[in-house]
Amino acid sequence: MDAEERAQIEQVLSRISREDWDGFLASDEGSRVGERLDAVRAALRGSGNLSPGAPSRPIAEVVDLLGHRLLSDGATGPWLREKVLQNLPTTKYKKLEVLYREVGGRRAAPLHGNMTQQGAGSRVMAAYWHQGSTWARRFCQIAGLPELLAKCRSNPLPDDEEVVPVEPLPPLHDFQIEVYAAMRKMLLGGTGETAMLSLPTGAGKTRVAVEAICDHLAEERQRRNVVIWIAQSDELQRQAWECFRQVWQVPPQRAGEIIRRTLPLSIVRLWGGRDPDSIEIGDEPTVLVAGIDQLASWVDNRPDFFESFPTRRLACAVVDEAHSLITHTQREVLVALGLCAKREWRALQGAAPVIGLSATPWRSDDEESATLQRYFQKQLLRPDSLGQKPIQALQRRGILAQVNAERLRVEGTRAMTDAQLRRFEQFRDLPGDYVEQLGLEHDRNARILKRLGRLPKRRRSLVFACSIAHAEVLAVALNRALDDGCAAVVTGQTPRAERAAAIERFRDGDGLRFLCNVGVLTTGFDAPRVDVVCITRPTTSALRYEQMVGRGLRGPENGGTAECLVVDVQDDGLPEGIQSYSRVAHLWDG
Repeated sequence: MDAEERAQIEQVLSRISREDWDGFLASDEGSRVGERLDAVRAALRGSGNLSPGAPSRPIAEVVDLLGHRLLSDGATGPWLREKVLQNLPTTKYKKLEVLYREVGGRRAAPLHGNMTQQGAGSRVMAAYWHQGSTWARRFCQIAGLPELLAKCRSNPLPDDEEVVPVEPLPPLHDFQIEVYAAMRKMLLGGTGETAMLSLPTGAGKTRVAVEAICDHLAEERQRRNVVIWIAQSDELQRQAWECFRQVWQVPPQRAGEIIRRTLPLSIVRLWGGRDPDSIEIGDEPTVLVAGIDQLASWVDNRPDFFESFPTRRLACAVVDEAHSLITHTQREVLVALGLCAKREWRALQGAAPVIGLSATPWRSDDEESATLQRYFQKQLLRPDSLGQKPIQALQRRGILAQVNAERLRVEGTRAMTDAQLRRFEQFRDLPGDYVEQLGLEHDRNARILKRLGRLPKRRRSLVFACSIAHAEVLAVALNRALDDGCAAVVTGQTPRAERAAAIERFRDGDGLRFLCNVGVLTTGFDAPRVDVVCITRPTTSALRYEQMVGRGLRGPENGGTAECLVVDVQDDGLPEGIQSYSRVAHLWDG
């Protein structure tokens, strides 16, 4: 959105009274937007970028927050469209009345002659909206709004998908090839084997596992052509999905012959409330990306899913965060998939290979580590060539950057509710709703904003937020406090072409210094020159932490930087086990 388009928008929205703005932001429909705007103002005040008595500016603030989504946002859009209609000159309103009757068709509610501009007429027309439609474009044109508010940001039809350029991934390093070869050998070995795959932070654990699986499926055209990848969070599930897509679509560079992908790969979602009756597994190579909580729910409520599961076609199962595998819930899922004995942690003869991913495999002498070793048959897939201190070895080679680790301590963090604590104890990670609450904590955001504001302008920073709302709050606050346009938001909902454009600006140093994101700039993200990684999202998951911090750890030999600043936001009062760089590095190099 350029300055002229913004001026157009603000001029039209200025016809809406302050009383109406305040009423909407305090209403049920507008409260989520109001909450975010409160968080932005509090962060600016707390960081010294807004005077305590400064009045709110709802028009400018809502434009900052929603941008091109002003009219299409699910909560704000209908109210805003109605208010725009109510405040139009009568002649323009009449034009839109005529147009509505012409283009609305059967999908639009009827507009009766007794419906007025200040009453039902505007409400009925405001309810009808399809981004990119003739009605949306003409609505903006007649109302005096820029066309960008009507444009379809992502094409809804599958045959109209926007195709963005994809660079082939670089070839694996020698130490990665060691692990890749061991995993390929295991996959070729058939059944009954289990092993733990482990690589240091930033060394490409997910990439190696996905490439080994894709090459196996492409080269070994056997009847065992189904893989299930089990992850514990939406972020990790999305990351696995994107990594499989990229590695299958564009085979990575190699020193030798490329293993061609001659068949399509089907990637199937088994998380996020998916109805198991809607899942179809065809004859083609298939990767099932699953959530452990979703599978656990089906064990209890939909056992028929596992009864019809194609166990005989299973090439392998991958369990990320495998160091936290030893729970009753996890074992029930593996038993249902035919991958574990019913009464003990033991792999089954004839079962598909199971590969665990972990940064911390059996690194203590407790009973849990002993159980892990027993289930994974004491097999560890890791590179011997890196020796006993692999992070230091990779830093000496320039593959990993030297890290300056900094903890940004936050006091007074809100405690979890009893229900949230119970979920934490069951799944061993912070509940999503609690993490979302943290993202709107006023003092916390002020501390983050103040720290990021002190970074030199030449530095480029990836900021991992607690939620989409938090990413938006931080980006708006950074743009207000520093240079307008210095921060952008990239989430899983951002259309691919838009995401690619933001990443390109970030890579080129075109004024974009901060990318605020929620779990999408991890696996497969190619922005070599990252000077700062700021992790505001607390997690007990070493793998999730690794995949966030790993984006800044590329050394000069990987097209990255010699040094990287890692800022860990550490909240006092959270349970033990929240990850930080020093904690993860210690697990590897002691």
